[in-house]
Amino acid sequence: MTEMENQSSARGPELKRSGPPQVVQKVRDNYYLIQIPISGSPGGDWRRLFYEAQTGVPADFPTRSVEITGTLLRFRSDSGSVPQKVELIDRWLARATQKEAALGIRNEEQRRRREEQERETEELAALNAQWRNL
Repeated sequence: MTEMENQSSARGPELKRSGPPQVVQKVRDNYYLIQIPISGSPGGDWRRLFYEAQTGVPADFPTRSVEITGTLLRFRSDSGSVPQKVELIDRWLARATQKEAALGIRNEEQRRRREEQERETEELAALNAQWRNL
Protein backbone atom coordinates (compact mmCIF):
# COMPACT_ATOMS: atom_id res chain seq x y z
CA MET A 1 0.00 0.00 0.00
CA THR A 2 1.41 3.42 -0.90
CA GLU A 3 1.79 6.25 1.59
CA MET A 4 -1.10 8.15 -0.04
CA GLU A 5 -3.33 5.07 0.23
CA ASN A 6 -2.38 4.72 3.88
CA GLN A 7 -3.28 8.36 4.50
CA SER A 8 -6.54 7.99 2.60
CA SER A 9 -7.60 4.86 4.45
CA ALA A 10 -6.62 6.40 7.80
CA ARG A 11 -8.94 9.33 7.11
CA GLY A 12 -11.71 7.12 5.85
CA PRO A 13 -13.80 7.41 2.72
CA GLU A 14 -14.78 10.75 1.25
CA LEU A 15 -18.12 11.94 2.56
CA LYS A 16 -20.57 12.86 -0.16
CA ARG A 17 -24.24 12.80 -0.91
CA SER A 18 -25.38 9.23 -1.49
CA GLY A 19 -28.90 9.85 -2.71
CA PRO A 20 -31.48 12.46 -3.64
CA PRO A 21 -33.20 14.74 -1.15
CA GLN A 22 -36.39 13.35 0.38
CA VAL A 23 -39.28 15.11 2.08
CA VAL A 24 -39.66 13.85 5.64
CA GLN A 25 -42.34 16.13 7.01
CA LYS A 26 -44.51 19.08 6.05
CA VAL A 27 -43.74 21.92 8.45
CA ARG A 28 -46.33 24.37 7.04
CA ASP A 29 -47.67 25.42 3.64
CA ASN A 30 -44.92 24.85 1.05
CA TYR A 31 -42.29 24.46 3.79
CA TYR A 32 -40.80 21.02 4.50
CA LEU A 33 -38.24 19.08 6.47
CA ILE A 34 -35.87 17.60 3.89
CA GLN A 35 -33.22 14.96 4.44
CA ILE A 36 -30.24 13.98 2.34
CA PRO A 37 -28.34 10.71 2.84
CA ILE A 38 -24.55 10.91 2.94
CA SER A 39 -21.98 8.18 2.40
CA GLY A 40 -20.82 7.89 6.02
CA SER A 41 -21.18 9.18 9.54
CA PRO A 42 -18.85 12.17 9.97
CA GLY A 43 -16.48 12.66 12.88
CA GLY A 44 -16.18 15.73 15.07
CA ASP A 45 -13.45 17.46 13.04
CA TRP A 46 -15.38 17.00 9.82
CA ARG A 47 -18.57 18.40 11.42
CA ARG A 48 -16.71 21.45 12.67
CA LEU A 49 -15.27 22.02 9.21
CA PHE A 50 -18.68 21.58 7.60
CA TYR A 51 -20.15 24.29 9.81
CA GLU A 52 -17.21 26.70 10.01
CA ALA A 53 -14.90 26.37 6.99
CA GLN A 54 -17.33 27.42 4.28
CA THR A 55 -17.26 30.40 1.97
CA GLY A 56 -20.15 32.07 0.19
CA VAL A 57 -22.76 31.05 2.76
CA PRO A 58 -26.07 32.82 2.08
CA ALA A 59 -27.59 34.69 5.03
CA ASP A 60 -30.93 32.92 4.54
CA PHE A 61 -29.36 29.43 4.60
CA PRO A 62 -26.43 29.25 7.04
CA THR A 63 -24.58 25.97 7.47
CA ARG A 64 -25.90 25.77 11.04
CA SER A 65 -29.40 25.33 9.60
CA VAL A 66 -28.31 21.87 8.38
CA GLU A 67 -28.58 19.21 11.08
CA ILE A 68 -26.18 16.27 10.87
CA THR A 69 -27.56 13.04 12.34
CA GLY A 70 -25.59 9.89 11.61
CA THR A 71 -25.60 9.50 7.83
CA LEU A 72 -28.33 12.08 7.22
CA LEU A 73 -28.33 15.81 6.69
CA ARG A 74 -31.62 17.56 7.47
CA PHE A 75 -32.82 21.07 6.73
CA ARG A 76 -36.06 23.00 6.33
CA SER A 77 -36.96 24.60 3.04
CA ASP A 78 -39.68 25.66 0.68
CA SER A 79 -39.99 23.29 -2.28
CA GLY A 80 -38.72 25.79 -4.84
CA SER A 81 -35.31 26.37 -3.27
CA VAL A 82 -34.41 22.72 -2.55
CA PRO A 83 -32.28 22.33 -5.74
CA GLN A 84 -30.18 25.41 -4.87
CA LYS A 85 -29.79 24.30 -1.25
CA VAL A 86 -28.77 20.78 -2.29
CA GLU A 87 -26.15 22.31 -4.61
CA LEU A 88 -24.79 24.38 -1.71
CA ILE A 89 -24.75 21.34 0.57
CA ASP A 90 -22.84 19.34 -2.08
CA ARG A 91 -20.21 22.11 -2.15
CA TRP A 92 -20.07 22.25 1.65
CA LEU A 93 -19.63 18.47 1.82
CA ALA A 94 -16.76 18.59 -0.67
CA ARG A 95 -15.07 21.51 1.07
CA ALA A 96 -15.32 19.96 4.55
CA THR A 97 -13.91 16.69 3.20
CA GLN A 98 -11.10 18.53 1.41
CA LYS A 99 -10.24 20.56 4.52
CA GLU A 100 -10.32 17.44 6.70
CA ALA A 101 -7.95 15.70 4.29
CA ALA A 102 -5.58 18.68 4.41
CA LEU A 103 -5.78 18.65 8.21
CA GLY A 104 -5.00 14.92 8.24
CA ILE A 105 -1.96 15.43 6.02
CA ARG A 106 -0.79 18.33 8.20
CA ASN A 107 -1.21 16.20 11.34
CA GLU A 108 0.71 13.34 9.66
CA GLU A 109 3.56 15.72 8.79
CA GLN A 110 3.67 17.02 12.37
CA ARG A 111 3.73 13.44 13.70
CA ARG A 112 6.62 12.54 11.37
CA ARG A 113 8.59 15.64 12.43
CA ARG A 114 8.05 14.79 16.13
CA GLU A 115 9.22 11.20 15.57
CA GLU A 116 12.30 12.38 13.67
CA GLN A 117 13.08 14.86 16.42
CA GLU A 118 12.70 12.13 19.08
CA ARG A 119 15.05 9.82 17.14
CA GLU A 120 17.60 12.61 16.82
CA THR A 121 17.36 13.41 20.54
CA GLU A 122 17.90 9.71 21.39
CA GLU A 123 20.88 9.55 19.02
CA LEU A 124 22.48 12.62 20.60
CA ALA A 125 21.83 11.29 24.11
CA ALA A 126 23.46 7.96 23.18
CA LEU A 127 26.52 9.75 21.77
CA ASN A 128 26.76 11.98 24.86
CA ALA A 129 26.51 8.90 27.10
CA GLN A 130 29.23 7.18 25.04
CA TRP A 131 31.55 10.17 25.37
CA ARG A 132 30.68 10.98 28.99
CA ASN A 133 34.00 9.66 30.36
CA LEU A 134 36.34 11.08 27.73
